[in-house]
Amino acid sequence: MLYGKLELMACPNIVLLTLECWRADHFGPSMPNLARLGAESAVFSQAASSGGWTLVSMTALMSSAYASMYGGCGVALATPHRYTLAESLLENGYWTAGFTANPICGSTQGFHRGFGEFLDERRIPLALSGELTGRAPDWQRLLKEGFSPQDTYAWRDAAHMTDRGLGWIERRKRDEPYFLWLHYMDSHWPYLSAERTEDAGELRLLWEDQNVYKDRVLPSRGRYDVGEGMAARWKQRYRNSLTSADQEIGRLLNELRSRPDWNNTIIVVTGDHGEELYEHGTWQHRWNQLHQEGIHVPLILRIPGMAPVSLAEPVSHLDIAPTLLDYAGAIPAGNRRRPMIGRSLRPVMEDGSLPSKAIYTEMFAQPTGSSYLLSIREGEWKYIYDFDDPHNSVLYHLGEDPGEIHNVRDWQGTTFRRFEQMRLEHVSQGLLRLLGRQSPDRPVEMNDAVRGQMIALGYLSPE
Repeated sequence: MLYGKLELMACPNIVLLTLECWRADHFGPSMPNLARLGAESAVFSQAASSGGWTLVSMTALMSSAYASMYGGCGVALATPHRYTLAESLLENGYWTAGFTANPICGSTQGFHRGFGEFLDERRIPLALSGELTGRAPDWQRLLKEGFSPQDTYAWRDAAHMTDRGLGWIERRKRDEPYFLWLHYMDSHWPYLSAERTEDAGELRLLWEDQNVYKDRVLPSRGRYDVGEGMAARWKQRYRNSLTSADQEIGRLLNELRSRPDWNNTIIVVTGDHGEELYEHGTWQHRWNQLHQEGIHVPLILRIPGMAPVSLAEPVSHLDIAPTLLDYAGAIPAGNRRRPMIGRSLRPVMEDGSLPSKAIYTEMFAQPTGSSYLLSIREGEWKYIYDFDDPHNSVLYHLGEDPGEIHNVRDWQGTTFRRFEQMRLEHVSQGLLRLLGRQSPDRPVEMNDAVRGQMIALGYLSPE
């Protein structure tokens, strides 16, 4: 059953909630409040982030343009040529506020643009307040003093973020429509959970895990095998962190449901990217290999008055901003010669019409990772390219191989060559500058080193 056409009131309120590292396969009974929201919403079961880590993915989500298009992440949104969802809504009469628990998508990277009120919700960790001198904390002393590793987190928890959002809505007290963005950080390593323990044995394990990650996992670029026991703990803590975030998001949603404008409020919830739990030999997402566990995310779109529906069409974070602007009746801000490149999802929700489109995801700008990774999904086919290892690109058929185990490039030559061509067509001048290690404001200098990179990437002929 599809939604069917529905005329919203002019300029609906919009609430965008983004959760760190939220994998699509971790959306279900352990998150009852978001499951309830999903039961009254459009749920896109095949949504993909446009980036493998926060700065790349959130840049694309907020601007509906790839992070590589303007030379990379050095300035992220802080460029006059990239216009954002918030700027567009602000220009169209919306009151706007953004609160992020992750400074990576904060004001230093330009994410404050278009928000009338914006805060990077950081805090000085209590247990480290006297130790921020560049030295490693004395874990043994902290354990003896009863501190949990959670006391050392540098970000605000979900309860604080929900308080911020509700406080802003209450203070606003205006009739104009609003756009509120909250970015929750709890499900980012080392996973913050409301389930606290005073048990000394459990605290010791928490500190041990922190040290293993710092001393073993990081130096190995995520590839250290921590063993079954520790791996099970890490996975459970990840699940617990999502449950904790769900509890506080439920509090936010319950308050919004009690307000008279609930029937004119759009809710969007998604993950900024996924999380690797060693399925392909790496932990977390710092070295995101762009397999499904790293980029397949939930996407919930609640449109007031519309019946719930589950949609299996592959869609992208690039599509979120155009969809919201469509429902808001808003014109995108800025230079019309550089439009948002996503598409509105309204047609598929209302009448099932959505032309097939390839979904691209990028991964770069992590100092210890690959220079540039690109994933392309078209239907059930999935292709991954590594700039640092261009001759070992992979091709999977997700319908037959959802775990992405069997590389079929050698048996599917025609399909593989089509993806190679799609990769070449994805190139932009910004990406060329990025891979050429040039400033975004300078032309690419085609010296021997840069030319070698471009040939390896496939953008230049070796002749």
